[in-house]
Amino acid sequence: MLVNPPSPEGRTVNREGFGGLGLVTSGAKGFVYPAQRLAEAAGWLRLKGRAPVGLDFVLESKRSSRALGKAAGVEALVVHVSSCNLAADLDWVEAVPESLRTARLVLTGVGLGHHESVVAERFPDAILDHGPTGYSAARRALGEDGDPGAPDSWPHACWETMPLVRSRRLPVYHGRGCTYGCAYCPYVVGTDGRHLVRSAERVMDEVMTQSRRHRPKRLVFRDPAFGLDAEGTRELLELLTNRTGRDRLPFEVESRPELLPDPVLDALAAAGCVELKLGVESLEPRVLVATRRVADEGEAASYRESVERVLAGATARRMVVRPFLMSQLPGSTSAGEEAARAHVARWAPPVVKELIGLEGGGDAPVG
Repeated sequence: MLVNPPSPEGRTVNREGFGGLGLVTSGAKGFVYPAQRLAEAAGWLRLKGRAPVGLDFVLESKRSSRALGKAAGVEALVVHVSSCNLAADLDWVEAVPESLRTARLVLTGVGLGHHESVVAERFPDAILDHGPTGYSAARRALGEDGDPGAPDSWPHACWETMPLVRSRRLPVYHGRGCTYGCAYCPYVVGTDGRHLVRSAERVMDEVMTQSRRHRPKRLVFRDPAFGLDAEGTRELLELLTNRTGRDRLPFEVESRPELLPDPVLDALAAAGCVELKLGVESLEPRVLVATRRVADEGEAASYRESVERVLAGATARRMVVRPFLMSQLPGSTSAGEEAARAHVARWAPPVVKELIGLEGGGDAPVG
């Protein structure tokens, strides 16, 4: 059994957000990404001949007690818990019906390795899984090690078990993680700074299979740095361009300005990209250097030029552009943050996120 627990009353837990560390927002019906981690676990279990049951309560908390009360004969219980909502998620696990307490318990989520002692104190017999995908959780549920092998060998996520949420947007990865060393980034937590990339052919197989099976409204490439694998990106965009008819779904990507030279912007537009989420983060030279976004202030000037070129170029190619900025980065100033907001707003209103560090210090971002 695979479970995405309920959100706390009056809030929404987007467990797939913020690089898998999760986000908590106000309101009971907020935005959530589809439960990809659990859909991947379901895909692996089906590959091994199992018939997993998926329960997604994140937006339907009132349904959880009734649904779990009917459960019987469950061999393993896999629960996606989030670093951003850890105490409440563990409280919910603690309250599951007696009929589920003999099942092998697997608690899965990015960043859980940082909370191992907290989890072990409350659930000493639980198996803790903090790999970058849901495939490792499925393997642990079967009593195996957590190594799912090479990315191209991973099965498709099973959206029959964990249905897409109401937005009908299908998440797909070309590559997970990032090899840049930005000090604030959550996307390297799950992969330990590695870039786990699949071949263009393997990605297209999933795109075509899933889009024909589920008919989503849009593809969402969840790569935090789309284009990091330059050759693979070129091949993938060529394959996406060759789609025809109903297969030619629009898609969106997320990336850094340095990874989007004009030929890549041309290829994105030709392939059907309609939205670009651009991680600008800051335009203050000393902040860019302090957070390891760039090497020195000379590179910071080039970075600013790249930001302007991509914002203008994507807009000219009729993509919706969503620039992202960060507040409270080391060395930032109110004046510098305001100037950055005003500058990128020449092309599109920026989304501004505030960095929150670990209690008591530490380098790992938590929100």
